[in-house]
Amino acid sequence: MAFLEGFVLGLSMIIFIGPVLFTLLQAALQFGFKSGWAVAWGIIISDIICVILSKMGAAVLLQNKSYVWYIGISGAVLLTGMGLNYLLNPNLSKKNEVEIKRSDYIGYFIKGFLVNFVNPFVFLVWIGVCTRALTQYGNYQGNIYLSGALLGIFATDTLKAVFAEKLRKVLTPAHLSYIYKIVGGMLILFAVILGIRIYWY
Repeated sequence: MAFLEGFVLGLSMIIFIGPVLFTLLQAALQFGFKSGWAVAWGIIISDIICVILSKMGAAVLLQNKSYVWYIGISGAVLLTGMGLNYLLNPNLSKKNEVEIKRSDYIGYFIKGFLVNFVNPFVFLVWIGVCTRALTQYGNYQGNIYLSGALLGIFATDTLKAVFAEKLRKVLTPAHLSYIYKIVGGMLILFAVILGIRIYWY
């Protein structure tokens, strides 16, 4: 029961639209499922670390405004840089037009990891989830609950990569250019929102 409830929670997080969603979609649209999946792995690994840190007492760190400010500003700068890159220098090549190397997959993994990890509000979400899991189920069953939640998130991210892989087959470079401008604009918007949140935190 604990695992199932956690899994449903993870699936429900698909409704959250954030910078990691656009990072994953951009990767899958450009190079296909494997690139999007690399981003998904980066996201889930960072989530696992967030869960571990939350259980160890990340709430204490988040009470330190200097810590939140530095990590938040780092996240805003990262998102702004990525957004400007997609707006000003989009790579419109598709997988069958350019050879993708292992280092490219590693790069997308790192992108997924950093975009998720440098957002202090991701920690706030996981602190809330961990608190609920441990108070309702205890340590052992709580860990099962959290495992289900993580698996649910990874499942939805995998489905997003599959969807983008299907979509890219019918997209032209002109379509990709338009989508990349939207992605770049959204990432910059999220950077601004993050900056405002950090300012008022």
